[in-house]
Amino acid sequence: SLVPRIDTLAVGGGMANTFLLARGRGVGTSLVEEDRVGEAARIIEEIEGERKRILLPVDVLCAPSVDAEGAQRAVTYEVDEVPAGMAIVDIGPRTVAQYRDAIREARTVFWNGPVGVFEVPEFATGTNAIAQFMAGNPLAATIVGGGESVQAVTEAGLADRMTHVSTGGGASLEFVEGKRLPGVEAIPNA
Repeated sequence: SLVPRIDTLAVGGGMANTFLLARGRGVGTSLVEEDRVGEAARIIEEIEGERKRILLPVDVLCAPSVDAEGAQRAVTYEVDEVPAGMAIVDIGPRTVAQYRDAIREARTVFWNGPVGVFEVPEFATGTNAIAQFMAGNPLAATIVGGGESVQAVTEAGLADRMTHVSTGGGASLEFVEGKRLPGVEAIPNA
């Protein structure tokens, strides 16, 4: 579990949809891991029970489709107002500000996964902002894990301003959780 190792968990991107649903929020046509809603609720409860902070989107950018046509019809909504026929494609400006403040306060930031459909430029605002905020915190150790996150910081020209960048997303998370990594375990002590 990450909970003992964190002070704040900011959730965005596709994973946030499952957490929002666990909180009773509508997510329109957004992808959700239905079989993980209970686990998301348990994680929220565990974090709050430990008096730690979980940040979920408070506003989101929604579009009828995840393409250039959908981008032209994208609208920002409060998370309580996501229309049934729209999909969440990025975090909204109030959420960006909330995550900015958390990153500015942090002394260690571990980022795994974009907060929007960053492959579509109109849906990359949140992801680009997270990269900028991390690069702009000179006091924090900034670790980026996972292929899409690495792609985002590289495309933003910020990879060299991060403390560490790794394409190993799942393995990075397991390492942070303190789990054993089979690839590392297989290397004999030298």
